[in-house]
Amino acid sequence: MLSFIALWSFRNISEGLETQSKAVDSLARREQTKRLIQNRVLWPITLIKGLRGMALFALLTFLPLYLANDVGLSAFVRAAYIGLLIAIRIVAKPVAGYLSDKLGREQILAPGLLWSGAITLLLIFFGEGVGLPVLIALLGLFVYPDQPILTAAFLDLVDDGVVSTALGIASFVGFLLSALSPMVVGAVYEFVGVSAALYYIGSLFFVAAILLVPLKLTRPDTVAV
Repeated sequence: MLSFIALWSFRNISEGLETQSKAVDSLARREQTKRLIQNRVLWPITLIKGLRGMALFALLTFLPLYLANDVGLSAFVRAAYIGLLIAIRIVAKPVAGYLSDKLGREQILAPGLLWSGAITLLLIFFGEGVGLPVLIALLGLFVYPDQPILTAAFLDLVDDGVVSTALGIASFVGFLLSALSPMVVGAVYEFVGVSAALYYIGSLFFVAAILLVPLKLTRPDTVAV
């Protein structure tokens, strides 16, 4: 069903792509690709995106196990808590996106990653009772909204002719980094314990934030070089 909707939605998109393709000849595209590879900010952002993916996939693997085995919640309550984590993004994503357009990408990304790491670590101490759903809701404020901001940061940094190439590189590196993360957190949770698993997830958020701090991302209202 979604395939038919996509075909209908994108039925006229080829016209714009053909126009863009004619405007950017092969020589210019090679030059843009060269600048893309030499971009000193692109690769750290790619690594940050990968670390964020590692943290998210580890969290989504760990959280249901924790809610079932350690907190002892029923299947319905577990589903409600996971739904709460996802539902918060409905409001958080547009707000975070607006703030990143207004204030700059790094001004929202760095505090947000630190926020996600801090809330994850708070689960070690307040991961049961009334505090649990509150922390899950607070975690949802940024654990999903950071993804479109990172994507926007890529669009700010690269030329129009190589946007897909840049996003493809970022997705490939992110997949390589995050593919093993669920197994890592599962092994840590099973053989070391709950706290160690949460420290693992939180540290990924913190490392991503630390790597982001010294970067100078292009503001949305400036022209990428």
